[in-house]
Amino acid sequence: MKILSGIGLLLVSTLLLSDTLTILNWEGYLDSSVISRWQKQSGHTLQQIYFDNDEDRDSVMVGHKDRVIDLVVLDESASKTFGASGTLLAFKSNPKVANIQGVDQRWQDVCGDYSVPYLWGTLGVAYRTDKILSAPTSWHEILTPNKALSGHIGLMDDFVDLLAPALFVDNHSINTNDVGQLKGAFERLKDLLPHVLTFEYSISFLDSSQHKDNLYMTLAYSGDQYLLNEKSGSENWDFTTLKEGTVAWMDCFAVMMDSPRQDLALDFLNFLYQPEIAALNSEALYVATPMQSARALQTREFLSDTTVYAPVEVMNKAQYYEVLDKKNILLRNRITSSLVKIHESK
Repeated sequence: MKILSGIGLLLVSTLLLSDTLTILNWEGYLDSSVISRWQKQSGHTLQQIYFDNDEDRDSVMVGHKDRVIDLVVLDESASKTFGASGTLLAFKSNPKVANIQGVDQRWQDVCGDYSVPYLWGTLGVAYRTDKILSAPTSWHEILTPNKALSGHIGLMDDFVDLLAPALFVDNHSINTNDVGQLKGAFERLKDLLPHVLTFEYSISFLDSSQHKDNLYMTLAYSGDQYLLNEKSGSENWDFTTLKEGTVAWMDCFAVMMDSPRQDLALDFLNFLYQPEIAALNSEALYVATPMQSARALQTREFLSDTTVYAPVEVMNKAQYYEVLDKKNILLRNRITSSLVKIHESK
């Protein structure tokens, strides 16, 4: 899910194909059968540019040229930030996307005025059941790993989610701007570094690293385990949340303000938010949909999967992303960058 090394060629090809819709997205985050159905129905082509983390996504959004990106998947806080800066189109009242009104009312405002809720889930750990006999229950099992886990742990190069485990165990907010709390999280994670295998997003790591079989447990989002199993050709990966808490995240779909294919982008969104299509996409990806009308079409087995639809006791401990101020972001970026550099220097 790294930014494509051939992105320059991709941008050129998009310019030549004016009927091609381009989405900036996580890898494996839009079902292939949904893409095929839309292409067949619309007569247009859809292509995707993948990113590894929020910082890479933001860089592409800001730095892309020639108006190549039409749609982007981003979290709720980024949606509000980019919307306020004029980067995103306000489209919720447009009659071309009437189907988005099917999103549950409790989710409607989460993504703000410039995007629509897409899929939601939780933050926890993905782990290999062939290496770890019992499901982890505490964030301490990542932060203070036993000997068998040492050298087999994956983290994320993300200035919010990377710090979350250390903040959870000290009962702090994941959005804290308290310098002392953030420095305390840094110290906890610094102590963990000798046991860390990689900071690369786990799905990308399995795609590209010759050491992929050494990854036993990793910071992950619900649903990641299914793509990890697909990448590894196994059924060994599972997912769980931890007792100290989780992040309940919501990904949102937005239209780029500078896209010359806005009408086509809106047509795609209206297609995607048909209950049948939303249900199919959600279940294929093993990620929860924010549409009751779509959930009504999903299998009983899927609806009862607690890694998809987290139970009440998990959601009662969930925290939510907030828009962070610049000073907070700067400090978090310094912490994250320092941890990665220390790890790479060893």
